[in-house]
Amino acid sequence: MRPHQKLRRDALMYLSRALNRSLAPPDWVSVNLTLQCNLKCVMCTTCYDVPDELSLAEIKGILDQVALWGVRIFNPLGGEPFMRGDLEEILAHAIQKDFAITLTTNGTLINRRRAEMLATLPPSALHLNVSIDGPEAVHDRIRGEGMFRRAMLGVERLRAADEAAGNDRRKILANAILHRQNVRAFPQLLDSLAERGFDGVQVLNLFRTGEQIPEESAGLWFTPEHLPALEETVAELRRRRLTQTDAGFRILNDPEELALIPGYYRDGVKPLDAPCWAGWKELYINSDGKAIMCDGQLDFLNGEIGDVRRQTLRQIWDSPTLKARREVVKRCTTPCVQSCYLRRDSDSARALGRVAWSLATEEVKRQLQKLRPGKGQRIDGGVLTLELSDVAPWPSPFDPASRARFDQFVAPCPAPITDCFEEPTRWGEYRDLGYLNFGRGFMGFEVLRAVLEDLRAARLTFPTLRLSWRGEPLTHPEIEPILRFVLHEIREHGTFERLELTTDARLLTPNLTQIIAEHGEIPQRTILHGDGFAPYEDAVERNVQRLLDARGQATEVVVSWFVSEELDPYALIEPWRPRLRSPWLALGRPKPRGDGLWFRRTDPKGAVATAQARARLRELAEVLGAEAEPGDEPLPPRCPGPFATPTISWEGKITLCPSDATLQNRVGEVTTASLSQLWTQDGALARLRQDVRGRGTPDRPLCQGCLFVGSPNYQREGG
Repeated sequence: MRPHQKLRRDALMYLSRALNRSLAPPDWVSVNLTLQCNLKCVMCTTCYDVPDELSLAEIKGILDQVALWGVRIFNPLGGEPFMRGDLEEILAHAIQKDFAITLTTNGTLINRRRAEMLATLPPSALHLNVSIDGPEAVHDRIRGEGMFRRAMLGVERLRAADEAAGNDRRKILANAILHRQNVRAFPQLLDSLAERGFDGVQVLNLFRTGEQIPEESAGLWFTPEHLPALEETVAELRRRRLTQTDAGFRILNDPEELALIPGYYRDGVKPLDAPCWAGWKELYINSDGKAIMCDGQLDFLNGEIGDVRRQTLRQIWDSPTLKARREVVKRCTTPCVQSCYLRRDSDSARALGRVAWSLATEEVKRQLQKLRPGKGQRIDGGVLTLELSDVAPWPSPFDPASRARFDQFVAPCPAPITDCFEEPTRWGEYRDLGYLNFGRGFMGFEVLRAVLEDLRAARLTFPTLRLSWRGEPLTHPEIEPILRFVLHEIREHGTFERLELTTDARLLTPNLTQIIAEHGEIPQRTILHGDGFAPYEDAVERNVQRLLDARGQATEVVVSWFVSEELDPYALIEPWRPRLRSPWLALGRPKPRGDGLWFRRTDPKGAVATAQARARLRELAEVLGAEAEPGDEPLPPRCPGPFATPTISWEGKITLCPSDATLQNRVGEVTTASLSQLWTQDGALARLRQDVRGRGTPDRPLCQGCLFVGSPNYQREGG
């Protein structure tokens, strides 16, 4: 969400609470998918049989309503969500509606089949919270013998399935209740979870309603003799929280929240100092379709506010029942340390005023910047990569999972998708008929537009704009207007100097060819994935020939292939050489200008595999009488990533290097802050650049072992 959108949302939320009006939708929707569970945890009172739980169609209907409302966070809860056999279908539907999902589970029902199904869902959209109650012996005493190992095995299976699918790292957190049976071992538990691949922990407290300690939690509750140990552990947790960095295992609780825990068990906690936003921040649907919320005594089942089987979600949100319940929340005096209903961004008009002043100041700066003489800052050798799509009809060596994502994307289509490869105009027809759901995996036009307009306003120029990355850009449903917009931006505003498009040409329609030809005076380079032509060579060659016949003088065409043992270079070169304009021949790195025939090496992991790939390139160079990488261009003394090659994924995440296909080294998101501010003002990025000037490569995961041809490591390893 961009800053001005966030300000508007926060302001409406503040006014909603001040006036007790439904002026803003909730921040998220939570749904108890079932109240059945395969475990019987000693402190649990929330799992029981519901005769008529929500059906798959009803849950999808809830998600459809919420998506139209503009809510983008979905929390599937239980019971145990994996008790539902249709869980994966629910999650897939939510992802198609562009929800970010946090799934809370005990982890014990994640078998290999279900792990593989989860791995088909994008890690950026689906996170997991796994409930862990202590070290193995303690956890099993609470949840059942062997349940700790089963939970850990579930996490291991999901990690393995994601790796096999070529996925980015999926966020997996632990929900860990701090209680008297695990209090002394709690720091060691967190260390163990970090070693087992968890990304962080949310520290929870035992729950109670009213003044009495729940009978089922009596053996876990902190009595006076246990409070010194609790205070010692909380102090250690606060120390870790205050010193942790953005990388590695993280404690999610705020330090102030952690500090309240001992007082909670001394009955010394007052109602939340900040306003409670229960009734405004979340819409919570129980498995029987009842909409519920806190009743002022921390009892949700007693706080029914409506029924989705009789009312729409907006009717519930605007109902007199909810209005009355919100008044109870505003007068609440129940001791509480539940931070889930804090909303600090909207807690005071003064805070909103500070945000508004900050945004107004930034806008004035942008307007003044437009009036300054000169061309602003030009990034020498800069290449901005925008990923229009992360799906592709053939498996790229850089991201083989792009093919699996494509197959999943087109699976609901009742017509053979191969028809589109024979006649690419059918892709648009299938899109218009609703056969293809573009809910995820495709960069929003508004995101692309905002990035380009931001760079234009900041007068920050990257010479090359690349519209491709892990997937096939021509699959984008709005590729034609996007291409027109980008070429207009280059022609009229000079934000970029040239456009680069990488494609397998299967979906290169006559309309796209015409758009390219209409802007023939603008430097453009189309890089064709020769490996992706098969088995549709005839159709692809027709598409490419149409482009070759229509292109202007400034449009370059490069045909590329990845080097393999089976490669027959002459069989590839001879058909294409006559079609191109005096093409160069390059192995390893392409020439900077002109048509060309480019034999590329993949960048496998590990020095041995990389050495083998280089050796194959040199053998091929001897056969062809050409020069192998790096060619006639000097290699950089330092990694260009932090200085020149920002790459933005379809969902707006920014990494510094197009080799970072798994997004391990994210530095920000364009949906929450502008690229120009990050690039010119971010202190962390400035420090990273200073570090790279000294060491040559970033001190980050993926970078130290990088043997990419553009990395200084390449020379150091004798490339």
